[in-house]
Amino acid sequence: METPPTPTTTTPPALATEGTMDDIQYLLHLEAMRRFQEDSRNVKRQVEEQVRIWLDAKCEYQRDFGRLARLLKCGALQAAVDAHRVSDVNQVEQAAKDIASLRSKLGSDLRPAILDSNDVKQCLEHLNTTHKPRLNLCRQQREFAQNQEALRSLRTAVDGLENGMEMGMIQAMDRLVEDLLPPRETNN
Repeated sequence: METPPTPTTTTPPALATEGTMDDIQYLLHLEAMRRFQEDSRNVKRQVEEQVRIWLDAKCEYQRDFGRLARLLKCGALQAAVDAHRVSDVNQVEQAAKDIASLRSKLGSDLRPAILDSNDVKQCLEHLNTTHKPRLNLCRQQREFAQNQEALRSLRTAVDGLENGMEMGMIQAMDRLVEDLLPPRETNN
């Protein structure tokens, strides 16, 4: 039977040590390359994610801006329509004359049975046409005030969104720059 070889305390030859060191350095280099590529892919993924978030915020901002533009356009159209209605001064003057004549008839001591049915119909017609715009005006003023409040809150929200988006982008860019920079060595 043979005896197993006994371990000896011999030093390896110099060539074997240099080869092993080269292999270790090569493996360390490969590991560093793999980490660099992995970090590069991670940075690209983060940048793509931030771009997607920014594009989503941009689309939302454009949608809100479009809504704001439509509100402004509707307000301008309403102002134009209201300005056009005021120009019917002749109708208002005629209605005032008719109402004055009816008032004089009603204010006289004559009995109501003497009133002409045409005059009563005209009076009702004038009341329906002249007083409705006042009701509409109150409603339109209320809606305009609500639209103005909505516009103010929308502007505040858009300003906050822009500021938040800008700060987020700056922070993300700062983080990416910090990640890409090599770590600093402190000298004590």
